[in-house]
Amino acid sequence: NRFFMIRPGTDYAFNLAVIHVLMKERLYDSEFANRWMKDLNDLSQFVQSYSPEWAEKETGIPASDIVAFTHELAGAKPAVLWHPGWMTARYKDSFFVCRSIYIINTLLGAIGAKGGLPLANKPEDVGRKGLKKLVDFFPKPTTERADGVGSRYPHFDAGPGLLQLAFKAIETEGPYPVKAYIAYRHDPLMGFPDPDRLKQILARLELLVSVTFSWSDTAWFSDVVLPLSPYLERESIVACKNGLKPYLFLRQRALEPRFDTRADWEIIAGLAKRLALDPLCFNSIEDIWKYQLDGTGVDIEDFASTGMVPLAQQALYRKQHELKFKTSSGKIEIIADKLESQGLKSLKPYESPARPQEHQFRITFGRCPVHTQGHTVNNPMLHELMPENQLWLNQAEAERMGIADGEEVKVSANGYSGRIKAKVTPFIHPEAVFMVHGFGHTLPTESRAFGKGILDNAFMHGGLDVWDEAGGAMAMQEHFVTVSKA
Repeated sequence: NRFFMIRPGTDYAFNLAVIHVLMKERLYDSEFANRWMKDLNDLSQFVQSYSPEWAEKETGIPASDIVAFTHELAGAKPAVLWHPGWMTARYKDSFFVCRSIYIINTLLGAIGAKGGLPLANKPEDVGRKGLKKLVDFFPKPTTERADGVGSRYPHFDAGPGLLQLAFKAIETEGPYPVKAYIAYRHDPLMGFPDPDRLKQILARLELLVSVTFSWSDTAWFSDVVLPLSPYLERESIVACKNGLKPYLFLRQRALEPRFDTRADWEIIAGLAKRLALDPLCFNSIEDIWKYQLDGTGVDIEDFASTGMVPLAQQALYRKQHELKFKTSSGKIEIIADKLESQGLKSLKPYESPARPQEHQFRITFGRCPVHTQGHTVNNPMLHELMPENQLWLNQAEAERMGIADGEEVKVSANGYSGRIKAKVTPFIHPEAVFMVHGFGHTLPTESRAFGKGILDNAFMHGGLDVWDEAGGAMAMQEHFVTVSKA
């Protein structure tokens, strides 16, 4: 019902103004907040200066609209779901954008509420036993990670780690030299900023391996490519999806591989046999499934009809007094010791983002329903649907520059340039341009995708050093490009 064309990079200001109204007008769920929020007074004092009138100057959203929107949220509580976002690799304060959204959900009593932001249930939460993990075959490593996660950076999740810090370790050889890298189903040369610099870093490796179902810049640059079967030609291990009704699922092979490719489990088991990693030397996917399902009460035959097995009959919502949070206080903590101990403020003061200069625009990017990042742009059927990306350009800005819809324009930054068709539209902010990620391929072997559109991350010179130190993600929308008539 509402569309806010917010100035790019000011989402945090908008969120702080919403919290300001909730706190000042006492529109929040006081019972929930007093029970489950720690440091509520700190939050109240912090947002005092971040009024809707202040936010209007930053975001361009009228103060009256911010107030009205906040009243709508409060009127619907706790059945409110403000999604915190699936990707934080945009701005240097993206972590605090997401964190402030979680705070808003909490103030509205929406955490775990029906119609609100649900808490995911694991199998044990619904009285079931979970899958046996393949990783449990091996002890947890005790050596410091190359990316420093869990040691130099204890506030980051030590599970997935941070790839840009691993690149830094390759470049500096600290805390120790990194000699090999297996790029498993990802393409860092297309996914990270400044691919030319990243290529120089990867060249320092003694071994670069790509496990991929399609050609990519990283695969082309690798020493070894292990061809992965496309998803219809491979089985998957059993996985668990936590949620209100957790379930197990797997993928069956629909047809035999057309070419000399392997399923991922076959690749891993094959490498394990070469390396004498006996616990992973499975001979069939059925053996893996049997191991995973042991003790769950689920048989492989249970997946036959739909490929999934629900572990609960009804959605499980937590009662307010039954909530649990993994913090020292057992509550949602506004002041987080993990952040404060790293010299990072839990409540980060707002910093106004840079504005573009004349004929410059902040570069923004996203996905589309047709393609999977840059992996499918050479697929003949998908290429036919969307052969290239376009540059979204604000209508008023385009008129000022004399650029027509569909006209080819030149985009440049830091000595790099490319040509792309303009999509002139009123539905993008005047300070920004937008393009779908994954185009601009330069590999001759990708004959359909070759030279079609432009690559967004190529315009992000120096971007490997621009990241969000609180959340850990890259800040890929902190870059500007110049647009002109071609």
